[in-house]
Amino acid sequence: MKKIYSSIMVAALFASAVSCTSGNSSSADCTQTAKEQACPNDGIPEGGEWITMFDGKTFDGWRGYCRKDVPKGWVVEDGVITYKGSDSTVDPGGGDLIYDKKFKNFAFEIEWKIDKAGNSGIFYTAQEIEGMPIYYSSPEYQLLDNENMPDAWEGCDGNRQAGAVYDMIMPDPQPVKPYGNWNKTRIVVYNERAIHYMNDVKILEFQFGTPVWRALVDHSKFSKFSNSPEKCPEAYELMLQCGKKPGYIGLQDHGYGVCFRNIRIKEL
Repeated sequence: MKKIYSSIMVAALFASAVSCTSGNSSSADCTQTAKEQACPNDGIPEGGEWITMFDGKTFDGWRGYCRKDVPKGWVVEDGVITYKGSDSTVDPGGGDLIYDKKFKNFAFEIEWKIDKAGNSGIFYTAQEIEGMPIYYSSPEYQLLDNENMPDAWEGCDGNRQAGAVYDMIMPDPQPVKPYGNWNKTRIVVYNERAIHYMNDVKILEFQFGTPVWRALVDHSKFSKFSNSPEKCPEAYELMLQCGKKPGYIGLQDHGYGVCFRNIRIKEL
């Protein structure tokens, strides 16, 4: 497998994590221009056939996190999985969705559309642990209305904006479309290397299980050392283990309206 980081890039990302400035950790093979960041393969094998994860009509293959049914508030309408939001006339009930199969090395694609001031997320390599929320054991690809949701200005240097590894790594560049528009997300995980794309542009990359990953966790709200009012140190050891074994893909109920369509995955 090709080398992912140069020593200079590793040192730079480690330093940025320690200073609570989570910068881009892109491969040395990709320059910083938006055009070249699309890097269609990035040294990742093609893998098998695409698996359609949503048939456009039903929740077949999906269920709630730590439950067998689909939580209220999630509906299928016009070929789209929709969470209505907490202000809906539909009783939202609450609860994240997961696809009922675990994956370790994969390419995952999905399209999403967020409501005004909306906040949601995509979880991957998540573990199902009774009594603990899904985000304790999973990185989160943040879905956000950057213009109107106050959380966009929380955290450090944009690491809570759309496309970020929530509270850890900022997206760079930031090609998100405004609320009410469809965005395309691609997440690739291969040999504990993870890459985020948005609208066919590579926006960040990192490696699980490295000193850099530990530093990012150490300076996030998931750290046992955190001073954040949102701190959840119970997640610390679980976050350090992310990516080491197969896990679930999840869609977040954060109480805001969000839509998903064209969901597929292939194992690498």
